[in-house]
Amino acid sequence: MLLVFPRGRDALAQAGGTIARLVDAGSSASVLSSAGDADADAGLWAMGARNVAVAGNDARAAVADALDGQRSSAVVVPAPLAGAEHSAASELVTAALEEAAARHLPVYLAVSGRMPAGQRLIAVDVSDHLDAKSDALAALPGVSVVERTVTVDGQAPRLLGATEQFVLIGGGQPEPADTPSVSSRIGAAVLGFLVGALFAAMGTVAHQSTAEIFGITVPWGLLLGLVGFTALLVGLRLVLHDRVTVLFTALGALVTIFVLSLRSTGGSVLIPEGALGLAWTMGPVIIAAIVLAWPRLPARPSPRA
Repeated sequence: MLLVFPRGRDALAQAGGTIARLVDAGSSASVLSSAGDADADAGLWAMGARNVAVAGNDARAAVADALDGQRSSAVVVPAPLAGAEHSAASELVTAALEEAAARHLPVYLAVSGRMPAGQRLIAVDVSDHLDAKSDALAALPGVSVVERTVTVDGQAPRLLGATEQFVLIGGGQPEPADTPSVSSRIGAAVLGFLVGALFAAMGTVAHQSTAEIFGITVPWGLLLGLVGFTALLVGLRLVLHDRVTVLFTALGALVTIFVLSLRSTGGSVLIPEGALGLAWTMGPVIIAAIVLAWPRLPARPSPRA
């Protein structure tokens, strides 16, 4: 995670517990600030985080270098400041927002006080990392911490909370995947047809197999074939998100079962009449119809730290 804060001390104040938690969990956390701050640097280094100061006048390039160097997968920016502080910080924060949008990275807003209307709040439990945050804040000039109560010169004392709050304000949407070409879809359909035919041939040979378990005849061949056929079609639906390949796989299996159910020129039958034969003939049809007709569920966004 890359935290883009014009002042390193603000990163400690608003997200110090989250930084300590990420580092403790084995993740990386870095702070990009407008200028070097030796005291804030010391606190961040003590937590295991790195503070990188903007070098030169190109804020966008500085953000890009920090993201590449730290291999960050998310960006955190501070709440907007007022007056002169806002104008000084806006260039760096704007550059971070633009670079994160270009890379399709999620951007979180560190909330201190009242949260933006209509936004969903994300609360991070930092109760186990308050000591690290307290020690880092106590090292800052003009800041004292007594029993987790922070006092800054000229401001009212405030108690360090057990949670730090963020709001997802943008990004995180990957570029749409390229539409498969016609040739690749045809190839996948042909391969699916062959796989379905091979699976059905093996199932046809084994579907009459039974075993006696505690005096009960268990048609393990039929059960294994139906369960395997279901897993094959469902797996293709989940992985490929394409009904065409699943359809041709089902067709390959159903056509093979139909052909093998016919009496050969020598008079032999691989799928004899009876309960097992009927189940093996009709079961795959029902399974294929259900899997193909099942609606496609929308992807659920994964939570990000």
